[in-house]
Amino acid sequence: MGHPVGFRLTGSKKNWGLTSFWQFVRPATALTAPFENRTVAVATNTLKRCLLFAAFVGAPIAIYAQSVDTMVEVPTNAHKSAIIEIPNARQNVADNSDDNVPMAGEYKSTKNVVEEQKPVCWNWAVDFAYSSEYNFRGTDLTPGTGALFMNAEVSKWNFTAGITEIRQVGTARADSWSMGEGGGGGGQSRGGGAFAGLFNMFPETTQRMFNEIDVFLNYHISLRWVDLAVGNVGFFIHREAVTKVESTFLGLPFLNFPAPTVGDEQFDRLFARLSTSKIPYVVPSITYYQTIYNDGSDGHALLGLHKKLFELTGVKFPFFIGPLHRNTELGGYFEGQLRGDFRVSDWLTINPYGKISYSLDDRVEPIDNPQTFHELIRGHSLSDWNVVQAGLELPIHLLHFVGTSSVPCAPPDVNVYLVPFGWYSHHISEPTPGTDRDEEWGGVKLTVTF
Repeated sequence: MGHPVGFRLTGSKKNWGLTSFWQFVRPATALTAPFENRTVAVATNTLKRCLLFAAFVGAPIAIYAQSVDTMVEVPTNAHKSAIIEIPNARQNVADNSDDNVPMAGEYKSTKNVVEEQKPVCWNWAVDFAYSSEYNFRGTDLTPGTGALFMNAEVSKWNFTAGITEIRQVGTARADSWSMGEGGGGGGQSRGGGAFAGLFNMFPETTQRMFNEIDVFLNYHISLRWVDLAVGNVGFFIHREAVTKVESTFLGLPFLNFPAPTVGDEQFDRLFARLSTSKIPYVVPSITYYQTIYNDGSDGHALLGLHKKLFELTGVKFPFFIGPLHRNTELGGYFEGQLRGDFRVSDWLTINPYGKISYSLDDRVEPIDNPQTFHELIRGHSLSDWNVVQAGLELPIHLLHFVGTSSVPCAPPDVNVYLVPFGWYSHHISEPTPGTDRDEEWGGVKLTVTF
């Protein structure tokens, strides 16, 4: 997590289906709309998302035209699987042959369903998760609170398309000028500037709502020794945040004023990933992401102070307007990852992770001794090592359902997993306000593949 571009190759023998997209890359290209009536708008949007999601997940049922016959596999304590066949409603229950066993007034057939081998036409996967924080490449984007995640994707002809939604739980706060994709606003949170020691400012940003929707499409090519995946990721971020600033003059309380802060943001990134599955138990990969679109609502950080001083004195102070917050560079970054896959039993797998990220001006880094308001509020672009992370997932295989198909496609093969996870992150560069140099978080997700 910290989950990310993820490439879940559903249906492969390496449990690719357990690694949800939001674990590897947080994309961006935003769905944002003003709320005239907050309660009605939230309810309407949530209902729309539920209906769209239900249609997305329910599509395979119409595709497969399943009958009632279902094979249910339940992992047992002996680390083996018990196959239970649920009888077809169209079976003749009066046929009490030696192959039928009466159970609770019904008859359970012990005959296996033999069906002609059919090709798998579609691979689907769905994740639902809670994480104690939304950490993207070491930056806590929901400081002090957690987030809910939902991911759905489908694969066909080596293409994978998907959508991820991330929604903040509770209210996030940080001693910073803003929260954003650039890295928490990027500026030192307190003091500094050309007026350090004479005039100091202490900002606090409160993020009441954060809702991100990511969409992606990638194409996967299997070569002799490596796998190549190329694609595009869009991020749509809707954020409601306010920043309040307290200031001191000669060490004494001075003016309190509101400051414009970063709101909605949209990003679009191209990516290319090389990986190999030829090494037993370990899958190394390296991915490069290049931003091709970067936009969002912004404001001059000291505009509130400028207005306050004008109200008090009637004089305009042009240097008290301040820089914009956002890093608008079309930067990129490399991410190396090592993923382990160790099967303990039929129902338990251990997936350890290691990650390291190198930034190429895609985010910012605070400056210890800023000399200008620009350095104080935005810091400077980062072209260096960013963060190193380690994580662990424990996929627990709960259920296995096998349906039947009356069309040329193979019947749906449904697997359900419960996946507890935990992560540790260490910032190599200077962490942005709201993020500690060392962060730990965890959570649990429910994964369904079919």
